[in-house]
Amino acid sequence: MQTLCAHGESTSPIKRVSKVFGNGPHTLRRPFIASLAAIAAAMTAVVCTLALAIPAHALPGVAGRGDDAELGPCEQALQSGYRNRSIYRSSMPSSTRLLAAMSARNAWRTVALDCPQRFVEGTVRSAYATFAATTLADRLGVSNIVVEPGTRLDDNTGLDLDADALAAMSLAEDRAGFAYEVLAARRGANAQLYALSNERKTNAQLLATAVKQSKDPRQKVYSIAAIASNPSETTDPSTGLSAPTTAVIEMNCALAQLAAFDGGNASDDGVDAMSGSSASGASGSTESPSGADVGITDKQKPGMATVSSLIAGHIAQALSDGYPAIDSALLK
Repeated sequence: MQTLCAHGESTSPIKRVSKVFGNGPHTLRRPFIASLAAIAAAMTAVVCTLALAIPAHALPGVAGRGDDAELGPCEQALQSGYRNRSIYRSSMPSSTRLLAAMSARNAWRTVALDCPQRFVEGTVRSAYATFAATTLADRLGVSNIVVEPGTRLDDNTGLDLDADALAAMSLAEDRAGFAYEVLAARRGANAQLYALSNERKTNAQLLATAVKQSKDPRQKVYSIAAIASNPSETTDPSTGLSAPTTAVIEMNCALAQLAAFDGGNASDDGVDAMSGSSASGASGSTESPSGADVGITDKQKPGMATVSSLIAGHIAQALSDGYPAIDSALLK
């Protein structure tokens, strides 16, 4: 780290991506190149300074380990996550904060998979870092450099994970799809909400198929009392925060899915705000079904990476829809 900083080389993990502009396959708009160069230069200086100034033992989660070379993958990711989180939440220039947010997002994704008992924290913080990066990139006019996590499963997604956890995820997706469908009808056949409904229900179908149980975890129809009473804005009983109804629907889906992989210990009171139905334990299990709280095996990692990305996508969507960006509310 000291050698790189001394010579002014960038330590940012972001790779340059070639795009087609102008008349040739390697032609880029100069303002865009200038923007990226300015961002990279600013970030390099700050990261080098902080990397040398902040020892590992000063960071939460890696106390007692002062030499970066001694840290394992989990501790390195935690160090990077907390360090970059402090940068993107600071009053530094937006360009510096943008690259810090992107680095933090990547670090927290690693934490979710490599650190025992930190799947929920890593997933939640990666979502908040993504939201911060998206907001900053939009402000700087370079929104296309931020890749947001998706909220849609691929037909070929392989999820060789615990059936109880997948059943709970399927139920959460189906419930969200139903809520969007009801809300769309109440808003004059809103096409965007119908599209969200179809996407969530498709996710539910794919997850239900992966469960490989005789009983379909989906209930298909849920109570509409909460939506009927609060079609525009509501208070999320899970966190006590007020937000647009669409944001609460999306966050409830994420919280139920986090609970499925955290033994019910995520910030979720067990009752969905929109339907009044159980938010977790779809198939009756009362223990942590996935093993994510004690460590993820190499065999589980591909599936858990997909799950983490999907849940982070739901959280980021909720934040984009107006849910208060207070990550501590989800990490009680």
